[in-house]
Amino acid sequence: MSVRAAAHEAPERQALVHGGGVLTWAELAERADRVGASVARRLESARRQVVGVVGGMGVETVTAILALLEDRVPFVLLHPRWRRAERDRALAMSGVSLVIEDDGAVTTLPDAAAKESPLGSRAVVVFTSGSTGRPRGAVLGHGALCASAEAHTAVFGWREDDRWLLSLPTAHVGGLMIVVRSLLARGTIVLGGREAAGSFDAEGALRTIESCRVTLLSVVPTMLGRLLDRGEGRPPASLRAVLVGGAPASPALMARARRRRWPVFATYGLTEACSQVATQRPRDALGGVGAPLPGVEVRIVPSDGAGGSVRIRGAMLFDGYLGSEPDAPLDRQSDADGWFDTGDLGVVDGAGRLRILGRGSDRILTGGENVDPAEVEAAVVEWPGAEAACVVGLDDDEWGERVAAVVVDSGRFEAAGGLAALEEHLRARLAGFKRPRSWRVVEGLPLAPSGKVDRRACRLLLVESDNASSAEALR
Repeated sequence: MSVRAAAHEAPERQALVHGGGVLTWAELAERADRVGASVARRLESARRQVVGVVGGMGVETVTAILALLEDRVPFVLLHPRWRRAERDRALAMSGVSLVIEDDGAVTTLPDAAAKESPLGSRAVVVFTSGSTGRPRGAVLGHGALCASAEAHTAVFGWREDDRWLLSLPTAHVGGLMIVVRSLLARGTIVLGGREAAGSFDAEGALRTIESCRVTLLSVVPTMLGRLLDRGEGRPPASLRAVLVGGAPASPALMARARRRRWPVFATYGLTEACSQVATQRPRDALGGVGAPLPGVEVRIVPSDGAGGSVRIRGAMLFDGYLGSEPDAPLDRQSDADGWFDTGDLGVVDGAGRLRILGRGSDRILTGGENVDPAEVEAAVVEWPGAEAACVVGLDDDEWGERVAAVVVDSGRFEAAGGLAALEEHLRARLAGFKRPRSWRVVEGLPLAPSGKVDRRACRLLLVESDNASSAEALR
C-alpha cells in the first residue's frame, strides 16, 4: 500500500483526473512526498504522532491520505460537514497533534499530556455514520484495508481502462476505500469536484461520468435515486458497475435502475469491516445483498422475530473503537473466536446469499410483536405516491411502541389517493400490528453527513406532528 511503489511500477499511468487536469502516479507520489516531509517536520516536537485529515473529495485530501499511508503515520478522518462540536470531540478522543484541512492548509493543535496513543502504528480512524447513535471512532489497520481491497478485486477485478469516481467523502469508509483500492490496483481516481452545499450534484456527476469515461461508481440509495431522476434513457456507456450501499436499497429502486439498464449491485458493508462485506453478483435476484466477499465469514445467530443477528469474521475487521479519552485502550468488540456482532439482522438463503432485514436497534416492539422497519418501508414504497420512507417506533402508553412513518411524496401522493389510499395499500400487505399509526409526509428524508437516512431526525419530525395534533385537539 505504497504510492512510491505505484510510481515505480506505473509512473505514467493516470492516478488522478480532476478539474485542473491529470496527475500520473509519478506526479502524485512527488506531491505525497512533499506533504509527508512537511508533516514529519511539524510532528518532530509533537507529543503524539497522530494527524487529523478533513476527509473531503479534492486533490489535497487524496494526496494527504496517500502521504500518511506511505509514512505509516496514523490519522483520523474528520467529516467536512461536521459542526465544530463534533470535530472537537473527535480531536479530543484521538489526541491529534495537527490537522490537514481539505484545502491543504495545516493547523497545529495544543499538545496534550504525553502518554502513548493507543493507535500505535495503525493506519486510520474512521468514524461511523451516527445514523442511529453518536458516531464511534473505528480503528482500521493497514492489513485490514488491504484485505478489504483484495476481496473486492477478487469479485469485480480491475481492467486497464477502469476509472472510479470519488463520489463519497473520504471521511466515509466507502470514499476512503475508493482511494485504497485504486492505489493497490494502480488504477485511476476521478474527482468530481467538492460537494455543493452539502448535497449530491447528480447532474454534475453524470457529466463527469460521461466526460471522464468513469467505469466504477459507489453511491448510497438516495444518490442513485437522484441519478435516475436526472438521467435520460440508459446510463453512461462507460459504466460497468455501480455499487449501491451505505443503507438498504429498496427492491423498487433497484428494479427501476435495472429497467434503465444501470449495472447496479446492492452491497452490504460497515465501517468496522473497511466497507464491503457482501455484494450482489450479476445473476442475483433483487432483494438481497449477495454472497460474502472472499475472506469474509458470515453467520446468523438466532434472535426473537424474523432473521437473526449478523456476525462477521475476517482479516478486514477493525481493531476496536477509540475510548472517550486519547489515552484509553481500544474498545475491542470481537469475541474470543474473532466474531463481530454487526448489530444488523439478516438471513442467509440456501445459496449462501445474505439479506439484511434492518438494524437490531431499529426493531420496534409493539404490543409484544416485533416489527422490522425495513419490511414496512419496502411495502410503503411499492405504492406509487411514495418515493421513500423511514419507519420508526414512537413511545406509546398502551402498546409500548407504535409504528410511525415519514414518507417522501413522489409528486403523485394526492393523485394516487393520499393517505387513505396508502393505508388501504398496506392493509393488503402487512399485518395490523406492522402498519404505521402516525404519518408525516415530506419532500425529502433528513440525511446524516454520510448520506444515510437520519432516523433520529425522522423520529423528531413524527413527534412534532403528534404534538401539533394533540395541541389542535385541545383547542
